[in-house]
Amino acid sequence: MNTKDSGATLRRVAAPLIPLLLLLAVVAAQHRLAPGEVHGLFPLHGVMMQGAIRGLIVALLAVGIALIYRSSRAINFAQAELGFLPATLTSLLVLVADWNYYLAVAVGLVASIALGVIVEFVFIRRFFQAPRLILTVATIGIAQLLLGVTIVLSLKFGSSAKQTFAPPISFDFQIGQTIFNGHDVVPIVVVPIVLAALGIFLKYSALGQGIRGAAESNDRALLLGIPVRRLQSLVWVIATVLGFIAMMLQTGVAGLPRGRPVPIDLIIAALGAAVIGRMDRIPTIVSAAVGLGIINSSVRFDWSQEVYRDFVLASVVIVAVLFVRERTTGRVRGETSNWIASREVKAIPKELRNLPEVRWTRIIGTLAIALFVTTLPAWLAVDRMILVSKIGVYAIIAVSLVVLTGWGGQVSLGHLGVVALGATAAGTVTTRYHWDFSIALLVGGLFGAAALIIVGLPALRAGGMTLGITTLALSVAVVYFINPAWAPWFIKGRLPDFGTGGAAIRPHLFGRIDLESPGHFFFVVLLMLGLSIVIARGLRRARPGRVLIGLRENDRAAMAFGVSGRGPYITALFVSGFLSGIAGALLIHLNYGLNPTDYEPGLGLGVFSMVVLGGLGSIGGAILGAVYFESVQYFLPSEWTLLATGVGLLLVLILLPGGLGAALGDLRDALLRATARRRNIRVPSLLADTRVETLAEATPEHAA
Repeated sequence: MNTKDSGATLRRVAAPLIPLLLLLAVVAAQHRLAPGEVHGLFPLHGVMMQGAIRGLIVALLAVGIALIYRSSRAINFAQAELGFLPATLTSLLVLVADWNYYLAVAVGLVASIALGVIVEFVFIRRFFQAPRLILTVATIGIAQLLLGVTIVLSLKFGSSAKQTFAPPISFDFQIGQTIFNGHDVVPIVVVPIVLAALGIFLKYSALGQGIRGAAESNDRALLLGIPVRRLQSLVWVIATVLGFIAMMLQTGVAGLPRGRPVPIDLIIAALGAAVIGRMDRIPTIVSAAVGLGIINSSVRFDWSQEVYRDFVLASVVIVAVLFVRERTTGRVRGETSNWIASREVKAIPKELRNLPEVRWTRIIGTLAIALFVTTLPAWLAVDRMILVSKIGVYAIIAVSLVVLTGWGGQVSLGHLGVVALGATAAGTVTTRYHWDFSIALLVGGLFGAAALIIVGLPALRAGGMTLGITTLALSVAVVYFINPAWAPWFIKGRLPDFGTGGAAIRPHLFGRIDLESPGHFFFVVLLMLGLSIVIARGLRRARPGRVLIGLRENDRAAMAFGVSGRGPYITALFVSGFLSGIAGALLIHLNYGLNPTDYEPGLGLGVFSMVVLGGLGSIGGAILGAVYFESVQYFLPSEWTLLATGVGLLLVLILLPGGLGAALGDLRDALLRATARRRNIRVPSLLADTRVETLAEATPEHAA
């Protein structure tokens, strides 16, 4: 072997270790910043080993995400939930039904294979020709559905108080002060075997080579006779089995999170490792996952508080995602538009706009809605008024997402993180400085706009789903900033919490309007919602809004005509962040304090689902989605809310791709079409199809 070949071989071997070495440097840096009584001891050998074991579990999830992405060009946000359901079933069989461990694992393995087939056949196959971003959104609905089923299963079937089962092997050892048992040994043995078997399968088997070929170019694989759809089913089965193994190992190490979702740090770490490995380099993905696991454990050891661990992990993932560019081959750039589901509702055609029946229907409908909304404080109880006000706040968040995602085509999965920062800033100026509520709204809006621009601009340069992943990580990291006990330099003085016995009061608006009344506060929310709609529609009609739509549909074509996307995207980020910050200012004062559960990352995914359900291109539809989302949260038991939102999202994506808003728009157009026919008025925008049919019937010689 010559020197050139040996150098290339060395680079191939060393390259996957670079992320691990960089992440170990982060471990050393944060350890030096740890409290004095900790950082001088340096008993990190056992802690790092413990983190490496957790990282191996994360690696299985990350590899599953990468496999799905390479075959479907969609980020699978349901990867952990695909394994969580059969792992929960297996754990309950061991803990509650006293089954043999190995028999229960065999049943769980079969269940995971069946689950992968069912999910691919029932849901994924329906989106085979859909834009890949729509499939990504569908995986969020699948995750919510599977998580809801898992929580219901664990609560109904899991009557035992036990959360962990005995290790499948009896083996204990100690490194430093850290004690390891059989549950820690199993990942060390199982994960390398599984990954090695997967690598051999992908490289040497005919099916594996077909999967790799289809990942490079779906169309080319079809031309070569490769059964792409069957291979896609196989990939989803493999990913589900990897998820099952990972979650089963996680259950053994950390216990069964009965009645609770998958830990968000597990999902963030898996997404980060997959992105660091550019979604196709399995050794690099594994190396990054192990490094992130070591960071997770070392921060937990050094700082003890869980919030520091999540903050450091999320910050590392954000930086890694922003600096690692994906390899753009195959179908990555093959689509001109990702937003078929972002269909806007057309305006009423001018030919019909002034007809008496159309004009009076609009007037009566508008007056009826206005009368219904404005009289709500007169006949609703206080708790229902709080619900209605909260719906209004979430409607403002929905409008902000329509601007950024529906019109700008940029996915934000952690938008509640921006809302939380705006809420904290607004709450600080009213509780510490006693400023007027109008100023608090402005401060919250500006703070939200600044936060989204700071995170969004680097993410836009990276492209793809970078903004979605970074905002999701931001929503995890922001928990650190919104609590003065952890970040006293950010908020000086604790914000009021629930149960303060009336010590927390809402400030006045313009120095005169008392907001203690639920009715008064509701009208302020209603005013801000109306202002948000006016701002959003003004942006849509202006040139930046029209440019946003063009860039969303085909950025290459728009830029070929000399259109720059930087300015319109900055405008969209500012408007979306500003509206989200206003929503945060309203939410913190509606709740009389900062309640961290209102800004959980999992809830942020639900908020994004809410807007997709209502319609990404329709402001009215997004508001309907907010009504549905908050009503489900209020009226249904907690274990059923995920089922309702997940099923609703999937049904809308399958049956109503444009969302509830587009469906109502189609119903309105059908009524307008009937009116036009009755009046014998030709409306090209509504009656193009019937006009062709009518002409063909009138002139049969042309039809022939």
